[in-house]
Amino acid sequence: MDKKLKQLVNHFTEKFGLEHYQLETISCYKKMMFNGEMHYICDLEFFPNATRDQAEEDYNPPGTASISYNITTEKLIHILFVQHQSFSTKTIFQTQSVKEVAKWVEEETGLQYGEDFSAFDTLDHGYLFKAEAHGYPISPDCMIEVEFDETGKLISFHMSGAQTFDENMPFEAFTLTLSDVQSIIQEQIKLEYVPIEEEQKLISIYTIEETYITNDGKQIIPHFMNAHSTTVNQQLKWEEALEEPIERKAINPYPEVSIEEALTHKKPSKEPELTEDDMQEIFSTVTDVCRTVLPNDSGKWVLATIQKEEGFIEVTCKLNETENTFFERKLIILLDKNTLEVLNYMDNHELFEIFDGFTPAFPAQISKDQAYQLLMNSISLTPSYVYDAAKNQFVLCGVLSATAAVDAATGELLLL
Repeated sequence: MDKKLKQLVNHFTEKFGLEHYQLETISCYKKMMFNGEMHYICDLEFFPNATRDQAEEDYNPPGTASISYNITTEKLIHILFVQHQSFSTKTIFQTQSVKEVAKWVEEETGLQYGEDFSAFDTLDHGYLFKAEAHGYPISPDCMIEVEFDETGKLISFHMSGAQTFDENMPFEAFTLTLSDVQSIIQEQIKLEYVPIEEEQKLISIYTIEETYITNDGKQIIPHFMNAHSTTVNQQLKWEEALEEPIERKAINPYPEVSIEEALTHKKPSKEPELTEDDMQEIFSTVTDVCRTVLPNDSGKWVLATIQKEEGFIEVTCKLNETENTFFERKLIILLDKNTLEVLNYMDNHELFEIFDGFTPAFPAQISKDQAYQLLMNSISLTPSYVYDAAKNQFVLCGVLSATAAVDAATGELLLL
């Protein structure tokens, strides 16, 4: 066994009391984080000696310790003991109190309880914590779940979401008020058509689209934009259809790398940015896909975003509609990140064909200004640190949202 791998195995064996276990499998891969950094991840499975003979194809035996570890940050991502059965020699939680568990989370994550994360919910045998900054939530969020058995042995730990957020965000007093953003509120009131499945019909409603507004009130932060995502919004047009078939290929979202590579390259890396030539080639390839699968839709679609992932490039095309519906028509095209050739594509239209037979919505009788007045008492502006991909950092924002919508045909206020 490689010396570095042996050190890692010994580390987990001692840390989690796996003396009665044997390492069964190990795999390593690269994963791109939301901030654009490429990290090396290592997944390990330890089989317990007591149930090793119960292993079946595609099924791990009870008590298996499944571990995912970020080699780049040297932080645990998750550990799970299969079927909530542990043969560990360590009882980590003696009192099983929230303070004891939070202290253990501090040791695992480097975060500080009460400053960087707080208790969010109580589980049957465990706790759910939520990351925060200076008492404010963060977006994308980060949830930390810890479960243990009746004796206090660890059963599972899982850290999801923004695992690499900066816990040293500078403090900023939240000063933004609803009166400061009245014009933005009016802009964010949207007329949409949503289904009522029980009645097999569509209704038109006015609703507030959740919006991140910077604390100075001058900027809106786009939703779910990663540092490795580029906004394009360029119209797709063509003169004639293309009849060449597209060969769809299987996608491996996290291409595996050797253990040696993963354990040697610990520093975070950045993927090279797409060049102007790359962008032009991607646009040409995406246009050809649309010519093939949407031959009659020239001018109706836009290439919205290009996002680099671990094993491919994801291109999102959106239907350029003037009316909002309860779903957004998208065509997702996956390209080989080295050759820029098409690997696969997905159209979400089929997911919503079930609603084609619904009774159409009544035309809106309420104006947008009237809806604004009706919604005012349900609108809130709450502080949150939001990741700004353009600055590659978290910035304090006000999250604009509403707890109600307005029926555009009747003016009735509908609780969400």
